[in-house]
Amino acid sequence: MISKLFRNKKHVFIDWSLVEAGGGNSWGNGPDPWLMPHGIELKTFAPTIHPDPILLPEKPWEEYLISSWATVFEDEGKFRLYYEGYHSPDATLGKDIQKQVSQICYAESEDGINWVRPKLGIIPFEGDNETNIVFKGIEATGIGPHGPTVIKDPNGTDEERYKMIFGTVNEEKRTRHLRGATSPDGFQWSAIEEPLIYHACDTQSVLAWDEDEGFYRIYTRGYRNQSELTEGRHVWPERRTIDHARSRDFRVWDKPMPCLVTDPVDPPSWDLYSSSYTKWPGAQDAHLMFPNIFKRDTEQMETSLAVSRDGNIWQRPIRDALIPSGPPESDTYGGNITTQGLIQTKPGEWTQILQTKPIYHIERFYNPDTPWRGGLFRATIREDGYMAVETEARGEFWTVTFEFEGRELRTNSWTHFGGWIRIGLTDEEGKPIEGYGLEECDRISGDTMWEAVSWKGKADLFSSVG
Repeated sequence: MISKLFRNKKHVFIDWSLVEAGGGNSWGNGPDPWLMPHGIELKTFAPTIHPDPILLPEKPWEEYLISSWATVFEDEGKFRLYYEGYHSPDATLGKDIQKQVSQICYAESEDGINWVRPKLGIIPFEGDNETNIVFKGIEATGIGPHGPTVIKDPNGTDEERYKMIFGTVNEEKRTRHLRGATSPDGFQWSAIEEPLIYHACDTQSVLAWDEDEGFYRIYTRGYRNQSELTEGRHVWPERRTIDHARSRDFRVWDKPMPCLVTDPVDPPSWDLYSSSYTKWPGAQDAHLMFPNIFKRDTEQMETSLAVSRDGNIWQRPIRDALIPSGPPESDTYGGNITTQGLIQTKPGEWTQILQTKPIYHIERFYNPDTPWRGGLFRATIREDGYMAVETEARGEFWTVTFEFEGRELRTNSWTHFGGWIRIGLTDEEGKPIEGYGLEECDRISGDTMWEAVSWKGKADLFSSVG
């Protein structure tokens, strides 16, 4: 929940926290409704998946699979993509797919559409020194890194400017761990000797630095019977969950606890497979997840949506998939899995990376001759476009009270042909501020991206702020 609305911050409608609840009766002015919202609802919107892949397996060290576990972010005018590539040896039925075959690879892009694999010369592969491999994990564990996330850490020292988390397995003890690594440049990595967390994690665990709160976050795989798993020991689990842990120094972590689980409204065969967490770019008190729903009955993956004001308490605003699987025999029939990260590829457009699947979740284990080898695609959406307050015809609401600083009020909105929006300013008692009421507001119509609101042609709010 929002504790205080900061000035000069973007505020987004992911729940009703910003909307005044009003009252059916006013306490002091008789039985008339007071500031009551009406005719509005919260709606979710899905991104558009583009059919052309941005990465397909083409190098020997990734020819078995490019998995869905990847991280994308902007870094000094260039987009970085860290992804998990697999080669074939030891990837046999009955073994973990990542057993001695996975490594973290790197690609970069100027536009988020066209990606190149630079010849880094850091880690060779079978005599080839010109690879884009940046990390092979901890060889003593006997297993490659799994489900990594990479961040550029504004809180870190120069020697640890970039941080990574990844999963490993102790084959002898059958335990799973989350481990860490640091780097000064995102290319030369040093693994932290001891595991960060003993936890039965799997798939992609997400790392983030929360600037507002001053601590690191990890969102990782959990299980409903996690308390029965000693030191991350992997036993036959109950339903999968998304767990959350925090740390002030990246080394010592709280015990991961569930923050998002399936609930009684969901079918009994659903699991929450991975989180794809990200902070809502530029917004105060707004966090996003794109949880992957694993449907055990059909072996399909679908992307859902979850939102939070504090990163701790989460809600799923829709029960159905945000990005559903495709029709039978389509390239997306097996579903989709989103990676970690949101990037702005052009003004007014956000891009996220995902994997679409034409096969069932474990089909390749039983049909190793299938030609599918993974790969990554892009999906785009209007800036801030995942959720909005919407009305089908006519609606009205008041926001909660907040202080305003600056000279202009800007909005990101869209209306149908003939539709319009008007915004009025009031004092704490709901009384219109002279010259800035609804009637004076110039109509906002069509597709507007952070345009200034005006009242009879005047957008300058200097005389009304306080």
